[in-house]
Amino acid sequence: MKGLFECSKCGVVAEISEQLCEPLERTDKQQYCGSAPERGTLCESMRERLPFVCGACGRPAKQAEAVCEPLVTAWPQ
Repeated sequence: MKGLFECSKCGVVAEISEQLCEPLERTDKQQYCGSAPERGTLCESMRERLPFVCGACGRPAKQAEAVCEPLVTAWPQ
């Protein structure tokens, strides 16, 4: 997997920094997956665009490969 980014505001992870509100570069899943996001609230602009969530820690993600146990989300609209 190529580079990963985590939103410092809401904890969302993605491969493309432009998909996040406040991206921080991460080298691999072990830097964030397995722990709850530091801030529990999703950025409103991201909520409807996130297709995956980690089944282990609940961290939301843009790509399935960005989390350890990807599950398809069903976020409330």
